[in-house]
Amino acid sequence: MCSLVATKAHSQYQGSLDCLRDPLHLYGLSQPKIIYTDNVSDRPFLEQTFPSLLENVTPVEKYSELNAFDIPGDVTVFVKATASSINHAIGTILDDVPDSETNADANVVVGFDSEWNVEMAGDGRVVHRGHTAVVQIAYQKRVYILQVSLITTTALTNN
Repeated sequence: MCSLVATKAHSQYQGSLDCLRDPLHLYGLSQPKIIYTDNVSDRPFLEQTFPSLLENVTPVEKYSELNAFDIPGDVTVFVKATASSINHAIGTILDDVPDSETNADANVVVGFDSEWNVEMAGDGRVVHRGHTAVVQIAYQKRVYILQVSLITTTALTNN
């Protein structure tokens, strides 16, 4: 699930999470065991919404002596800014999409994030939400950073 929201307020995507959780419960399917967010302060909210996130968790404090994560040396980061280079990058992922007629159970898994400009009023209201400016896609041993529009000098919010 990807929620495109104007702010980081939990109210912006609570309904979407409920629409994910409730049918899973209704049909007896497993609840999420892992969720990615780029905002660590979302943790209590997500754990309350999905208690399954609390099952079989090893606290980070147990391994606090470990070094911070670095991008492994065999992972390549590509920055693309032109339409043709972005199309080529996405094409390398699409080339791996299996034919559903011959392999219905096959999956292609990507990590996805996007960023855009948001102008905020002095009282915290969103005045304007710009177009998506940057898309990040992680696939296999590649990370694509795609500049899909120009970033202006207005306030930038990491969404």
